[in-house]
Amino acid sequence: MGSLLLPVFLLFAYQIVLGGRVHEVTGVESVFGIVPMCAVISALFGSLGNSVGITTDRESHLLSRIWVLPIHRASAITGWVLSEVVRAFIGTILITAIGLAMGLRFTQGWPAALAFILVPSIVVTGFTALVMAMAVRNNGRTAMTWLLAITFSMAFVNPGATPIGLFPDWVRPIIRMQPISPPIETMRALAHGGPIAWPLMITLSWAVVLLAVFIPLAVRGYRLAAEASA
Repeated sequence: MGSLLLPVFLLFAYQIVLGGRVHEVTGVESVFGIVPMCAVISALFGSLGNSVGITTDRESHLLSRIWVLPIHRASAITGWVLSEVVRAFIGTILITAIGLAMGLRFTQGWPAALAFILVPSIVVTGFTALVMAMAVRNNGRTAMTWLLAITFSMAFVNPGATPIGLFPDWVRPIIRMQPISPPIETMRALAHGGPIAWPLMITLSWAVVLLAVFIPLAVRGYRLAAEASA
C-alpha cells in the first residue's frame, strides 16, 4: 500500500497544478496521461519496495533455507515476479478508479479498458527481474539506491504530465524510449485513442529484454547468495 501513496499524491497534484495547462496545449484532458503515469510508477515503486524484503532475506540467511527445500529452485523467483504482477494489477485498478472520479473515460470500449489495466503488470515483470538481480547481490543495498534514484528521475521525465513536444528537441528521443514512456503512451491510446502499435511494441520489448537479461542473473545471484549463507 505504501507504493500507492506517492503516485496518488502525484495524481492529485498534477491534476490540480497542471491539468488546465496540459488541456490548453494538447486539447486532451491531462487525466489521460497522468493516470497511466501514476499507475506505472506505482507498479515500479512496489517492486522497489519488495527489494528490501529480498535483501533482508539474504542477510538473515532465509534464502539458503529456501534453497534446500524440496521445491523447484525457480519457485521463489517465480513467486516474487507473480506477487508483483498481482500487486501492480490491484494498484492499477485503485488508481484507475480514482482517475474515473477525476474524469477519465474509456472511449475505445471495454476490451481496451481491460488492456489498459494490464499494461503496468506487463511492465513490472521485466522490472522485477532487474530488481531481483540487483537485490540479491552482496552490495544489493547500494545497487538498489542507484536504481531507486534512476526510477525516481524517470517518474518526472516522461509524457504523462508534460507532452513530449514541450521538451527540448535533443532530449525527446531519450524520453520517448525510456522504459516508463511507452507504457504511458500505450495506456493513453487505449483510453483516449491514438497510435498504439509502436508504443505497445516498445513496451513489450522492454519487458522481454529485461526478463531475458536479468532473470538468469537473478537466478545466479539467488544461488550464490543461498550457497554463501548456507
